[in-house]
Amino acid sequence: MFTSTLLTVASLLATNALAAYNPSCSNNVVTYWGQNSWGGAHLDSPDNWEKPLASYCEDSTFDVINISFLTNYNLTGLPVLNHAFHCETTYNYTNTLHCPDIGTDIKKCQDNGKKIVLSLGGGNIYTYGLSSEADGQAFADTVWNMFLGGTHKYRPYDDAVLDGVDLDIESGEHTGYIGFINRLRSHFGGASKQYIISAAPQCVYPDANLGSTLSGAWIDNNYVQFYNNPCNLANMDNQWNFDYTSWDKLAKSNPNSNSKVYVGLPAGPGAAGNGYLDL
Repeated sequence: MFTSTLLTVASLLATNALAAYNPSCSNNVVTYWGQNSWGGAHLDSPDNWEKPLASYCEDSTFDVINISFLTNYNLTGLPVLNHAFHCETTYNYTNTLHCPDIGTDIKKCQDNGKKIVLSLGGGNIYTYGLSSEADGQAFADTVWNMFLGGTHKYRPYDDAVLDGVDLDIESGEHTGYIGFINRLRSHFGGASKQYIISAAPQCVYPDANLGSTLSGAWIDNNYVQFYNNPCNLANMDNQWNFDYTSWDKLAKSNPNSNSKVYVGLPAGPGAAGNGYLDL
C-alpha cells in the first residue's frame, strides 16, 4: 500500500459515515493509521504529522481504523510492528514494540464505537511471509495471543484487544493465509467479541498477491485499492479498466455470503501515484 491513510467506502455512491461500524450498512468509512506517510515526506512540518490514534475517533468520520503495520513475520521470532514515530519503545531484549499509549487509545476508540483492526504486511515485501498452511496456523495462534483475545508475555498494546486483522499483502506470495484465517476463526468461535477479517487487494483482477485466499477463506471486507493502476476509480466510465463487477462477483462467491467490497481511494492528492479524486 502506497500510504498508510486510505479512505474506503462500501458503495460507489456512499458519502456519509455512521457513528459506529455496522457491517450490514453500505456507507462505512475505513482508514489506515500508523505510518505518518505525509510526515515522513515533510519532516519540517511536525504540526501536520499524523495525530495520535484517539484523535481520529472523536467524531463520526471513521467507522474502522486499520493500524498499520505488522511488517515482520516469518516464524523465526516474534512478529515486529512499525508505527513510525508513534511508538519506538521495545520490550527488553526483543524487537517487539511496547506501546501502552496506543493501547489506551485503542480502548478509547472502541468506547466510541470504532473498530480497531491490525493490518499485516504493507509495502516492505521482503520482511514477511508464510511458507505453508501449517505456518499460517501457527502464526494465527501468535497473532491471537499477542493482539486479540489470547494471552502472551509480550502484548504490544497491553490489555487492549483489537477487533480483527487486515491483510495488506503485497509480496506476491499467498501461501499460508487460508490456514491463517481458518485458524483465527477457530479462536473467534469461542469469543463473545465480533471480529473482522479484511483484505486490501490491488484493483487488478485477479489479485496476484492474495490469490486464492480471497475466494477460499472467510473475508468480511475487501478494501480494493482502486488507485495506482489503470483500474483506478478515475476510469470508472471505462469498463475495461475499472472492474468493480469482477470484485463484486468474487465477494459473492466467498465462504462468507455477506462479504463486502469497499472502494479504496487515496485520502489526499499526494497519497498515491494516481487515482486521487476530490469527491
